[in-house]
Amino acid sequence: MVRSRFITAAAATLVLTACASTPPRTEVPSQYIPFGALRQDSSQAVFFDDRPLPADVVVADHNGDGQIVILALSGGGAYGAFGAGVISGWTDTGTRPQADVVTGVSTGALLSTFAFLGPAYDKNSEEVYATITNKKVYERRDLLSIPFSPSFASQKPLRQMMEDLMTDEVLDKVAKERRDKGRRLLVASTDLDNGRVVVWDLTALANNTRPDRRTMYVDALMASAAIPGFFEPVMISPEPDQPDKRTQMHVDGSMSASIFVPSFVATEIKLPLKVYCVVNSQLMEERSEKLVQMNMLNIMESAVNKMMRTVLQRSIYDVYLATMFVGGEFYMISMPEDADLRGNQLKFDPAVSTKLTEVGRSIARQNNWAHELPRFDSLITQVQSDELLKGLRRQRIGAAPKR
Repeated sequence: MVRSRFITAAAATLVLTACASTPPRTEVPSQYIPFGALRQDSSQAVFFDDRPLPADVVVADHNGDGQIVILALSGGGAYGAFGAGVISGWTDTGTRPQADVVTGVSTGALLSTFAFLGPAYDKNSEEVYATITNKKVYERRDLLSIPFSPSFASQKPLRQMMEDLMTDEVLDKVAKERRDKGRRLLVASTDLDNGRVVVWDLTALANNTRPDRRTMYVDALMASAAIPGFFEPVMISPEPDQPDKRTQMHVDGSMSASIFVPSFVATEIKLPLKVYCVVNSQLMEERSEKLVQMNMLNIMESAVNKMMRTVLQRSIYDVYLATMFVGGEFYMISMPEDADLRGNQLKFDPAVSTKLTEVGRSIARQNNWAHELPRFDSLITQVQSDELLKGLRRQRIGAAPKR
């Protein structure tokens, strides 16, 4: 994942100086699961005296079509325009199913609400990326204030945009899908204090009756997309009625998992499973003819790019392995490796976004879904994983009923 030198420099400064302008947090954050998050040992979201929801599992056939469909959207910053094009092009083929579960991380989280609501909202996603600019996403802080700030830039413009898009009407429609069909919309953030991935049930947040439901909904989206060092973390209390008690620090979900399916996939699947992954990035290792220069910025930039690419590869492999474990069907569309991007994931250029949208739409219209993953050099356990997959396939064949 590409990061500009400004971002890496700001991140380094933050590590060295900490957040001197914010009051120190003296109490160790609670391990409590936040309001609206999903328990890892259950399929139910955590609530406090709120509207009850159907007691169904996350992974279930909510559409009555005899199969379970999961749509997973990855991180990728400005490259989310590619995912918007894939979704729209998929609609054009007439083969796009209604997903029982939609998941998103980072830019995939920002896309997820419209993807969840279906084809009627395809244009909404495209229009967001067709008109988005840096000024609509973030405001750079004064260089002198950066050492005493929690981030290089403020995401206030992005928050305002998400608050404008996530209207009460939109949230009502999300909630209705949850109540009437049991469908789920899930996004992920990284809890820096407790070092874990937190999965937010947006359908449950939309369904709650609290007056601040939109704020909570947008908080979860912003947390999923809060790139540490660049955007300030989103502080969330496990108990919404006590906002200053044991606040937890949430940042970009891509720090832990760039794409995901619910953890229950490997244990609760009873019907045929189809997992569709839209990867808003290129998957393979970058091969550069230029050597890394012997200076801090170049070394940090190269290291961060490598780390983020590895996280993405491991995340998509986890999804693939979970799908194979239950005998499911895996489908993936990722950005072409030969795409001429001319920029980075934090440069929001409408011209580049329009190009990426068209690339995604074209691939989806041709139904160019991959069913296997490429070989990842970074996966040192590739051989062992391959052997595990072979064993799983043999087990399924052996368990098949005789005809």
